[in-house]
Amino acid sequence: MTLTGLIGLPSAALSAQLVWLGAFAHVPTAYNQSALVTTTVRDGNPRNVPAGYAPLPAYRAETTVREVVRLSAAARSIRVRLSNEFSGKELRIGEAHIALAAENGEIVTGSDHVLAFAGRQGALIPAGAPLLSDPVDWPLSTLSKLAVTIFYPNETVPPAHTLYALNAWAAPGNQAGARTLMDAIAARSGNHLSEVDVVPQGGSHTVVCFGDSVTEGVASTVGAFRSWPDRLAERLQANRTTRGWSVVNAGIGSNRLLHDTPSTSALSRFDRDVLAVPGVTKVIMMLGINDIQYSRRNPAEAVSADEIMAAMGQLIARAHARGVEVIGGTITAFEGSSSYSPEGEAIRTKVNAWIRSSGMFDGVADFDAATRDPFRPGQLAGTVDSGGHLHPNDTGYAMMGDAVDLKLFARQERSD
Repeated sequence: MTLTGLIGLPSAALSAQLVWLGAFAHVPTAYNQSALVTTTVRDGNPRNVPAGYAPLPAYRAETTVREVVRLSAAARSIRVRLSNEFSGKELRIGEAHIALAAENGEIVTGSDHVLAFAGRQGALIPAGAPLLSDPVDWPLSTLSKLAVTIFYPNETVPPAHTLYALNAWAAPGNQAGARTLMDAIAARSGNHLSEVDVVPQGGSHTVVCFGDSVTEGVASTVGAFRSWPDRLAERLQANRTTRGWSVVNAGIGSNRLLHDTPSTSALSRFDRDVLAVPGVTKVIMMLGINDIQYSRRNPAEAVSADEIMAAMGQLIARAHARGVEVIGGTITAFEGSSSYSPEGEAIRTKVNAWIRSSGMFDGVADFDAATRDPFRPGQLAGTVDSGGHLHPNDTGYAMMGDAVDLKLFARQERSD
């Protein structure tokens, strides 16, 4: 096996001397090969559902995939992180480009940059490994939208993490540097891009938003960057006392604290998806609703409020051991959703009371109070409900982003 793109060259030595911050993420997870599981829905009738992320059809050989992302902080230089961490096979990258994104999958003329890997145009990523590109010196303003385009010369299994809130396109042939992708179709998954890092123009801190589909931004307007972490990034950059912060969204749909299915559990992915993010000094943790819901769907994996709180305590201890502060996000309401039960609501209420009053966290973001119906607090307010009584709409996500107290960030800025 040739470790193309992994041999250290002068560019890699230069990169090691720079101060990097994570400025975008779409964290990796695994496909789940488990058989269907039987779940009981709200009307009491059982049904069979996939246990996890079902494998998607492979990208054909000679395919180009373009994905649009947004930086949460201004940059002097950038690099990308590609992930092959959940594959048992090598991943061949034929060519990779990054450019300013225009509309409908096009790129801005004159903005295209070829990404190199240890000075080479392509790369071979070993099974189970990530790969960082060489730095690109490119001043970019905060909230810049970028198109990352990869050409796959071989048939390639797409990443398991479906693009719930981002846009991507797949097109035949090598069109990595094309302004417009010809014969392109929408892609459910992306191009193995797991992170974009920046050498900031003035920042020094990254906050990671660690959660499930409500953090990822499911049911928000696709491609509009309307998740609550996106809203938080906008607020941080608009305030001169907090512009030194970048934001990374480490949400995965259906993520649970204590069990892997249907995605890698929070306890097992915390080191990679939070503690390994460049510049991380704070994490906002919003988890638990799927542990509650799956307790009804799959009684064999039922958990208690005490088990959820103990798992959160483990993550707090691991973060504090690395000098990372933890803000606790309360669990938003879910009455009326398909997996609601009074027993689950009792667990949610107990966990939320603990998040607010235990003193375990370095701060609290009361997402529940910001989005619940004041007259029926077990439900999302009608104005913020996307329709399924579980995920907020764009308005609800904006309210969640506004519920994070910026004083928690200004305080750390002043201490530097």
